[in-house]
Amino acid sequence: MLERLLQWRRAHLGGLSLPGLVLAVLWYIAAYTPSLLPRPWWLQGLIAAVCAVLGYAVGYLVGVLWKWLARWLGLRITIAPRRARALLWLLVAVEVVALLAFPFATVEWQHYVRQYVGQPPAGWWYPVGSTLVAVVTFALLISIWRLIADVADWFLARLRSRFIADALARLLASGLTVLTVVAVTNYVVVPAVEIIVDTSADRVNRTQPAGMSAPTSPLRSGGPGSPQAWDSLGQDGAIYVASGPDAAAIARVTGRSAKEPIRVFAGNHDPIPATVDKVLAELDRTGAWDRRAILLASATSTGYLNLWACSTFEHLLDGDTAIASLAYSDLPSAFGLLWGHEEPPTAARALLDAVRSRLDAMPADRRPTLYLTGESLGAYGGDAAFDSPAQMLAQADGAAFDSPAQMLAQADGAVWSGTPAFAPNRIELTAQRNPGSTQVAPVVDNGEHFRFVGAPAQLTADQFGRPLGQWSFPRVAYLQHPSDPVAWWSPSLLFETPPWLQETRLDNPMAQMSWTPIVTFYQLSADMLVSNEVPGGFGHRYYGADMVPAWAAVLGDERSEAELDPIIDAVGRR
Repeated sequence: MLERLLQWRRAHLGGLSLPGLVLAVLWYIAAYTPSLLPRPWWLQGLIAAVCAVLGYAVGYLVGVLWKWLARWLGLRITIAPRRARALLWLLVAVEVVALLAFPFATVEWQHYVRQYVGQPPAGWWYPVGSTLVAVVTFALLISIWRLIADVADWFLARLRSRFIADALARLLASGLTVLTVVAVTNYVVVPAVEIIVDTSADRVNRTQPAGMSAPTSPLRSGGPGSPQAWDSLGQDGAIYVASGPDAAAIARVTGRSAKEPIRVFAGNHDPIPATVDKVLAELDRTGAWDRRAILLASATSTGYLNLWACSTFEHLLDGDTAIASLAYSDLPSAFGLLWGHEEPPTAARALLDAVRSRLDAMPADRRPTLYLTGESLGAYGGDAAFDSPAQMLAQADGAAFDSPAQMLAQADGAVWSGTPAFAPNRIELTAQRNPGSTQVAPVVDNGEHFRFVGAPAQLTADQFGRPLGQWSFPRVAYLQHPSDPVAWWSPSLLFETPPWLQETRLDNPMAQMSWTPIVTFYQLSADMLVSNEVPGGFGHRYYGADMVPAWAAVLGDERSEAELDPIIDAVGRR
């Protein structure tokens, strides 16, 4: 009877695996549940299709293992043909309804996420378009799998057992499909992407930003008297030195006298030590050692910096500042991390060592204070350049030590924004959080030195509104929006529920999320692709409304909210 049922299924459903189809639909449905950020319809459809294909593969494997186990144990399941057909058609009908109806059923959930980040609700075309993309993509991938299976089946046709031949053909198809994808990815896609990205990055870094020209101030790299030519800085470096306030602009906003800020930068044309030497030469040339404060900004690979952080620092300190940074790769952040993950901390460490050495040689009463910042890959580089926070805290009293990197001992404060989940010190600090605090907004030693900030209110209180203790100097703030996928993405999402989905989640998109194996990983991966397509204050965008309160707190600036508001507006609120 089971054999007749299998024959009927092959005749009417083309031999598709029923367990595979069931799990494919379940993971397709799970892919439509909301995550951290709204996604465009085509990306939602693509993610749903990928999850459905993976679900089909897992379901098919489970089905094959069950059949082999049943044969080994001698189990036989008998179902009347009429009822078997009815059951199969009922299952197909339920799956088709779920396939077509669930995207419409989740529209309200999607509206919530869009409303949270200040975007208008999606129209009727969102579920329609995403469903079409998902169905077509799924059908294409399954067709490729079946083509390989049919070819393998033809070669195995001489085997005595039809069951074994059928199972082996499809297992072989699955293996060959995976191997083909891996081979094409490793030997065709990755090299091609690397060439394209490298060529594109080189072109971008040799192209000056539209609407900008070389600085006219001698206090900026690329300006008069600077040995760093304007066209040598790369696009990100050029944007950094050409933007930001001058002394007059700062004075207009703050109502206080101001100095002309110093901004220095070196492009990626030499090994890191030589690039650091260029930055030091620029600090010497511009008189940076006579300023009130120096900010070392850890950049992403090509030199991207959070300009709102830099501008905030200059406004709050009345321009009596010098900000230094450098580029250490031609590749964008994601590719730079894949093909040179040691470079960000190496670059951050090298620049800090060089500047710290100069400062330590100066009389204490003439020494500028030293601060650190970085965003995304830059925050990872700055964070990973140091030893464990436990050692930092133990040595923050100024005792002699040989360790090459202690954040609290070697800097007067820091603001890290959008720090990736794999940053080592962030991981250790989060693990040391006080009982009752969450991974989303951990409280470490009642906020004595380190504070994790999802919103400005968390500079002084935890996410439940409970006041934190005294914030001692040096102060370090980790800015991490609850809706920032960069802060929460991890390969462990594939097979493990993250702690931040097992704890209290209030007033953010996480409140709607639930973990599904593999699916949640791809949802957050898709979120990362659109993490900069939302207003400031959400996703991976840290603007003035985040930066000004954070930097004011880290610097010990006691101006009121009303006094800080003009600075937020000048820096860029959202």
